[in-house]
Amino acid sequence: MGIRFHANRDEDAMKETPFDPTNREILDRLKTVPAFDSLPEGQLRMALQAASLRRYEAGETVISEGDFDNRVFFLIFGHLSVTVQNNEVGTLRRLGDVFGEMGIIDGSPRSASIVAVKPTLCVTLDDTAMGELGSPSKIFTQAVMYRVFAEVMAVRLRDANSRIAELEAELQRLNK
Repeated sequence: MGIRFHANRDEDAMKETPFDPTNREILDRLKTVPAFDSLPEGQLRMALQAASLRRYEAGETVISEGDFDNRVFFLIFGHLSVTVQNNEVGTLRRLGDVFGEMGIIDGSPRSASIVAVKPTLCVTLDDTAMGELGSPSKIFTQAVMYRVFAEVMAVRLRDANSRIAELEAELQRLNK
């Protein structure tokens, strides 16, 4: 992977920098993310006006269950653990994995905690910053994000339904 991640051991906290639309390497990588792959580069740059890059060290918390936040995250590289009530329920490792979208949709507190297992880089979109974009950019960016959210939620609902069916079958087996 060409993107370099240099840890600064003097600082423990996440590092955030505004997205630099001239960073060709990150822009090219983002163009392979399913959320952005169909966008012409000009529209992608427009959507990313509300974006920033966040880097996390192993062990750093990205999202805390129960907190309120107005950001959605797109994984660029790294490995994240997803926990609910201190039980690991999943991991995120693939380029373009999306998380944090539910808080944007309904304004509820975070339903899970997400912690970096390895050094991780994410692009984040801030809902407040999206609201401050000019009208065409704002409408376009919101339309793209809600399409992505709908796709992510559909996949997660299918997975949840499958897990429920497996658990119900196991419960029936145990009750016999």
